[in-house]
Amino acid sequence: MKVLIVDDEEHVREGIELSIEWAAYNIQDILMAEDGWEAIELVRREVPELIICDMSMPRMDGPSFLELLRNEGWNSKVIVLSGYQEFRYTRATLLANGVDYLLKPFKIDDLDKAVAKAVDSIKQSQHTQTEELRRNYRLKEAESLINEQKMVAYLQNEPLQQESMAKLFKAIGLSAKPFYAIVFLPSNASLVIENLYLGDESLFIFSVKNVLRDIINHLGPYYCFSYESFLMLFIQTDITIDEMNFYRKKVSDTWEKALHLRTISGLSNQLTTLETLHSSLKEAKAEVLNTNILQASPQQPQQPEEMNSFMENERLLLEAIRNQDKDQIRQIVIRFVTTLRSKPYVPLKELKHYSIEVNLILMRMGQTLPNENPIETIPIWLSDLDEWERTIIHIFHNIIDYTNKDSATIPTISAVKNYIVDHLSEEITLTSLAEKFYFSPQYLSKRFKEIYHTTVMNYLTKLRMENASSLLELSELTIQEIAQSVGYDDENYFGKVFRKYYGTSPTQYRKAHK
Repeated sequence: MKVLIVDDEEHVREGIELSIEWAAYNIQDILMAEDGWEAIELVRREVPELIICDMSMPRMDGPSFLELLRNEGWNSKVIVLSGYQEFRYTRATLLANGVDYLLKPFKIDDLDKAVAKAVDSIKQSQHTQTEELRRNYRLKEAESLINEQKMVAYLQNEPLQQESMAKLFKAIGLSAKPFYAIVFLPSNASLVIENLYLGDESLFIFSVKNVLRDIINHLGPYYCFSYESFLMLFIQTDITIDEMNFYRKKVSDTWEKALHLRTISGLSNQLTTLETLHSSLKEAKAEVLNTNILQASPQQPQQPEEMNSFMENERLLLEAIRNQDKDQIRQIVIRFVTTLRSKPYVPLKELKHYSIEVNLILMRMGQTLPNENPIETIPIWLSDLDEWERTIIHIFHNIIDYTNKDSATIPTISAVKNYIVDHLSEEITLTSLAEKFYFSPQYLSKRFKEIYHTTVMNYLTKLRMENASSLLELSELTIQEIAQSVGYDDENYFGKVFRKYYGTSPTQYRKAHK
């Protein structure tokens, strides 16, 4: 917080500065001015929350300064000091958002009470403004969510409800002009969310949209939203299709460089309208489906190769589950994926076909196996072969975990908890813990929460934040050194997590508690 002391007498300014315990009111910066002209320049540059102002000054006196302060819309609280008990000075104080009016010579105790009253008023105003900002943000977020839900609902209808969609376009800032429709399919989003964002999907989406905005904001109005497993982008711009392809690649490359997010994208080869939107999206998705997942290239061989069949493994998988043999399941899946990797070209639509086969097997197993929990299925738009392999192995391992009701797993879950405590400074993810202790991530997550009443990642974050707060209070380590000691290589990300957990930055926490 800042205070500005305005008086033409230097000894008065210094006396006010020395007489008040400013730190007790969280006032760090003390500014000084000799008259109204100098004061208004400081207000414009420094924006002090509190002003202590004399009335009788050369060049620009107090009433003129306070009137200018009001006319320019500044909200600083004002304490007026004057040796003249005149109504016009009192009136000027009230008009300028004043708090108190003290006659010279004044008592230090009276000034201290006036400062305390002003600071309370400032805090109340700041709290009100913060609450208003929060309310507006929540309303904006709710409106954004509703618009996205409407967009998804409209796109699921064929033919498109053009009148309703036109109203929605107006609400999200798009006009009736033609636009480009681009689809981005994330390949490794779940790993990025887990490893870099500690499972916080909303923070991940926020980062993705921030990167997108920085790249294309100057091109024209646009709208980005999630649909099925895609990130959809509608953008109204005057650039050519070649230039749009350049920006499409730039977005994908920047996501990968900044967020480690890999994507496959598709673009309709011409501008679209609401009338042709469905066909444009089909064209864009067709480009995605024909992309070679082995090389992230849309090139196709002249003669299509014969497809494999995952269904042939159904009997072996069922036998492995009944025998509680996780290693056999792993070998079956790895063998199938190795066969795919030996091919020069595997389009995404082929992998999608295998995902459908896997889900058919899982549906049949759900009808025959004694499992009280519903069997999960694999997302059909998985486009990364490594993630596809991991996901299938985890799903089938999960079936084994839930068909085995042996409570002997509790000591192993306890070992997971102890491992987290002992390896706090290392990179720890739900997936890495599951692989180390031979669980599926879903089963480990569920059993950990059943036993300890919190999630694995929340427990990890809690330990890291508690250790970080202790180091901030008791050590002389830098913020970066503390971040690294509790498992965060990125100091900025550590700061975001700390602020979310404690409501303040690491630096502010250290100042308040050291």
